[in-house]
Amino acid sequence: MPPDATETKRRLKKAAVEEFAGYGLAGARVDRIAEKAKANKRSIYMHFGTKEELFDMVVADSMVELAKAVSIDASSLPEYAGELFDRLEQRPHVRRLYLWAGLERQRPIDAEVAEYRRNVAAIEAAQAAGRVRTDIPATELLAMTVALVMSWETASWSLKALQARTGPASFSPRRRDAVAAAVAGLVQPPRPHS
Repeated sequence: MPPDATETKRRLKKAAVEEFAGYGLAGARVDRIAEKAKANKRSIYMHFGTKEELFDMVVADSMVELAKAVSIDASSLPEYAGELFDRLEQRPHVRRLYLWAGLERQRPIDAEVAEYRRNVAAIEAAQAAGRVRTDIPATELLAMTVALVMSWETASWSLKALQARTGPASFSPRRRDAVAAAVAGLVQPPRPHS
């Protein structure tokens, strides 16, 4: 009886997520993915195509899973930012894949574009209703919100070294609260000048 291709694919995808999150596209090795999955290298190419295609699929699947787990409420972007922060703390490999993709695969992934399009439309609707500032385009506002959520991960190690003075470098509810507060300040409609 031939081996179950579905189970092999599941193991390969799981191993690929770990490998790409740890090493990025350039540093990942197909040999290690196959070894971790207890499969042969040829099965990777047979099921997923090239290493680049596998990376794109892993990133897209992770981003879509994240988007479905944390639905946007554009009228409450600070709450969305807090929920996104929490989810990324629970699933740090998604954060790493996001960062690797931004560095190594500077091209859009259709599934991810579709999720962002939905979020941008929600922000545009909140802007039209006057709940979110309108002087920053919705796409940029979403990018800034995500950047604030990811800000600690993208901060310089020299800046992170100063954390020793203010508390532990690991997850802190204060950091989550700070991100939500920063997003609240960012998205608030400007007050009219009197």
